[in-house]
Amino acid sequence: MKKEIIRTDRAPMPAGAYSQAVKYGDIVYVSGTCPFSLEDGSILYPGDMAAQTKLVLEYISNLLQAAGTSIDNVLKVTAFLDDLDRFAEYNRAYSEFFTHNPPARSTVEIGKFRPGMCVEIECVAYVPGDSA
Repeated sequence: MKKEIIRTDRAPMPAGAYSQAVKYGDIVYVSGTCPFSLEDGSILYPGDMAAQTKLVLEYISNLLQAAGTSIDNVLKVTAFLDDLDRFAEYNRAYSEFFTHNPPARSTVEIGKFRPGMCVEIECVAYVPGDSA
């Protein structure tokens, strides 16, 4: 097996030395994904935890689709929030994407994001039937 770099213009492009996602065998590792505009990299929905969470999960869905899988096949999510006191807002939006058999998840408060940014999410998923 060799690693495959996953790219799509339907999610923010990397701002540094990393890939949007990497596929190795039947596993896909999605890098931390942020609520950035696809056009200019600005933060969309500043301060709106729910809207940013939905946008980021839509971007992740697009990355997973480019890798040949879907959000239904996510195994593990790690979410970084600007304020854990806003967890309920995040969780309500998140739950819209994971309605049945949700993945394992960790949620961590980050000390500092760019102003207006509330959330960053990364995940690991599998590609059904890709390899034995």
